[in-house]
Amino acid sequence: MKLQPTVAESRCVRLKSCTFDVADWRWPLAHEHAEAIARDWERRQSRIPQLFNGTVYLLRNHSIDGDTLRGTFFKADFRTFLYWRDHRSTETETVRESFGASLIRSAEGHVLLGRQAPGQLNSGRIYPPSGLIDGEDVCADGIDIDANIVRELAEETGLGPETMQRVPGYLVTFVGLQVAIGVEWRSALPAEELRVRMLTYIRGQAEPELDDIVIVRGRAGIDESTMPAHARAVLRSLLPA
Repeated sequence: MKLQPTVAESRCVRLKSCTFDVADWRWPLAHEHAEAIARDWERRQSRIPQLFNGTVYLLRNHSIDGDTLRGTFFKADFRTFLYWRDHRSTETETVRESFGASLIRSAEGHVLLGRQAPGQLNSGRIYPPSGLIDGEDVCADGIDIDANIVRELAEETGLGPETMQRVPGYLVTFVGLQVAIGVEWRSALPAEELRVRMLTYIRGQAEPELDDIVIVRGRAGIDESTMPAHARAVLRSLLPA
């Protein structure tokens, strides 16, 4: 039986696999709002000059088929994505913002999140290391979500599959118009030691994406003001009350 998750749902689902193809589809919004998108981008760049209008891939449709998440991505540019993100209608929208995320667990089972550094789009926000799908994640079979997850994990924290154990499968979080595809990683290190290792890497970067690592030990540590909805949802799924 196939199930199409609705916008109203906010839930986490454990699945065994993900299969994504790429469609050559022209987004009507990009053409219909071209002038407004250009003005919006100019305004954003005046505030954050380092913004780069690169290629991103967004999810056009998706379904859960047994224990597999299936979907189709299409190519867009970053400035159109940002405009859409601020002007979309949750009642009629079919496009989804989808990305891979790393759920880093310490030896005690705590979850470690990153805080985005100043001067970036989501500065001050606290979330699992993650990033939008881009051209590096496209392969012959479609979208390689595992490549996206591992790359973003390494870029933001310096950690990789050689330093932690990957829990099989995926923890997929549906919140509004977002689909976060999480991989759970288990470290043999206690939370404080793991945090120090990640901070050492971050402080050695010339332009780090993160400026702090936050340890969340239980649901009481969930911060409604700094953690986005998908982060709060996955923490409630992983952590004890």
